[in-house]
Amino acid sequence: MEQTRTKSLPEGVDLLVLARSGEIRADIGLEELPRYLADPEALVWCDIYSTKGGQTGPYGRLLREVFGFDELTIEDCFTRSHLPKVDIYEEYLFIALFSFHLSEKRRRVETVEVDMYVGRNYVVCVHPRPLRELDRVRQRLLTGNEFVSSSPANVAHTVLDAVVDEYIPLMNRLSAMVDGIEDELLGLGEDTPDTVLDLLFHLKHELTALRRLAVPLREVVSILMRPTIRLVPEESVAYYDDVRDHLIRVVDMIDTMRDYLMDSLEIYTTQQTRRNAEETQRVNQSVARLTAVSTIFLPLTFITGLYGMNFENMPELHTRYGYFVAFSVLLTLGLSMLYYLRRKKII
Repeated sequence: MEQTRTKSLPEGVDLLVLARSGEIRADIGLEELPRYLADPEALVWCDIYSTKGGQTGPYGRLLREVFGFDELTIEDCFTRSHLPKVDIYEEYLFIALFSFHLSEKRRRVETVEVDMYVGRNYVVCVHPRPLRELDRVRQRLLTGNEFVSSSPANVAHTVLDAVVDEYIPLMNRLSAMVDGIEDELLGLGEDTPDTVLDLLFHLKHELTALRRLAVPLREVVSILMRPTIRLVPEESVAYYDDVRDHLIRVVDMIDTMRDYLMDSLEIYTTQQTRRNAEETQRVNQSVARLTAVSTIFLPLTFITGLYGMNFENMPELHTRYGYFVAFSVLLTLGLSMLYYLRRKKII
């Protein structure tokens, strides 16, 4: 079905309205929007996929002047939050969550913040660029999915579910990268390139950052399941519990991968320590052998040096068998020291 867009809407806004008659309209203008927001039987989906201009730009004015959101939440939409959160207001909920995407070129995980308002008859999402997860939510609204279009709480669940569903394939790809690093690290031995170790520490940092976002989001979903949250009816709580189960699985996968990386690094470090110890032992043995050889020749050098001074009145120089006696002494002494050192396993 071909959709038209009213010119009065900012370019980065996708607006759908499910009227009380059951008709789905995608051609609503700003002048008509307040009428549908005032109709408790209507359901408004507003996806803002740009943050250009900041909170004083066209998107900030739309949130402020048409929807009447609190200024602090509008500021949060245009400044990056550090962690997922939920703020509970009288008329709406403000939820901050993060979408994860793996950059193939940079081999790192990119996070995109998604801020979501959930009111009595509307859901508004704000994020800096288009996301395929939210496109799937829009398609389900366009097809008239009974569950999604039944309440804003179910639309919000569908957003959370679509975002969290993208976590699992990402975790599987990261797991494959972790397994590859483990194989390389333990298989290359002494020739392990620095790039493998760099990638290991990089992945460990990425997993830690992802865990810092996944764990608070799990707590956000738990808060939304509380009976005191009036905008989430009891019949929707079970679906939010399914999202929480997915997040628990994601956190477990992250923890498992971090443990694998640390175990691989520990095994590699142990292997390197053992190799260094063996190399040190070989060096020490070589030094011991050289020292032993020096020890053998030390007395021999002393004796030959003593009789090599060439003084005229050295008494032993004029004996007939002096050379043979000296040679025999030197040979006996050398062989005796060699036998002793070999018996002591020094050489």
